[in-house]
Amino acid sequence: MSLANVTPEQQRIAELEAELARSKDLLTALIDHSVDGILVFDAAGGRHQNPAARALLEDDRTKVDDWKQESQFFRPDRVTPMPLEETGGMRAMKGEFVDHELLWFVDVRGRGFMLAGQARPLAGGGAVVIFRDVTERMALEADLAARNEALAKREIENRELIERLRVALDELSTPVLEVREDVLVLPVIGLVDTQRSAQMSERLLAEIVRTRAKHVIVDLTGVELLDTSTADRFAKLARAVELLGARCILSGLQPAVAQMLVELGGDFGGLETQRNLRHALEACARQIERRGERSKALRNP
Repeated sequence: MSLANVTPEQQRIAELEAELARSKDLLTALIDHSVDGILVFDAAGGRHQNPAARALLEDDRTKVDDWKQESQFFRPDRVTPMPLEETGGMRAMKGEFVDHELLWFVDVRGRGFMLAGQARPLAGGGAVVIFRDVTERMALEADLAARNEALAKREIENRELIERLRVALDELSTPVLEVREDVLVLPVIGLVDTQRSAQMSERLLAEIVRTRAKHVIVDLTGVELLDTSTADRFAKLARAVELLGARCILSGLQPAVAQMLVELGGDFGGLETQRNLRHALEACARQIERRGERSKALRNP
């Protein structure tokens, strides 16, 4: 047929057929070069697949006559079998839209893969399934999750260790020593802030109640400087000790500390002080001895 005899309608049909052929070639190229596996089930139950799907599924018809019998599908736990009717492709054949399907596939060679995909029904019957191998990705995610869990566990253990160390350090920094029956000694070294003074008071008062001590020596030999707020804390601590029925003695005051106590005046006016810890212990011993003598005299009038 010469071009002169071609009608406009025929020319338009030819153009559409050429465009359709180009689209078909493009679609075929896209499918053939896709990294995702693509399966197409026609209405008659036939299966068509692109190279990626063929490479993954190992659909060798010379060795496997019935792929439905030889291939094995499992749920993501890799143990529980998944009936073929429940796979995305078969469900899409019945008109269902399947998103984010995940299953464990064992091929005819016994190799396992974790497949993730989706399936859609086709107009006129059949279905298309697009899937990819996510075995390595999920292994990496599982490894990352395990590492994160291990790090979280280690962080909890580290926090617990830090807390135990903090408690131990607090105990070491504010030791309450029972040097003899009825006598407790609280040696104070370094700076005393609000938190430490609260811990100091709590531990000392608790030990007085536990041991029923009658004498408490707060030794300030290791304290070189004392500001007004810290001195006031010691004054309150001494009053709390006396409210529990124990005698409180301050020992080992440095010159700068003594000067501060003088400047505070009334707050420390009634407190007993001794030059050092030895003198404080001797004073406690004398009072304990005198109390013992009075008790003996009362028993033997």
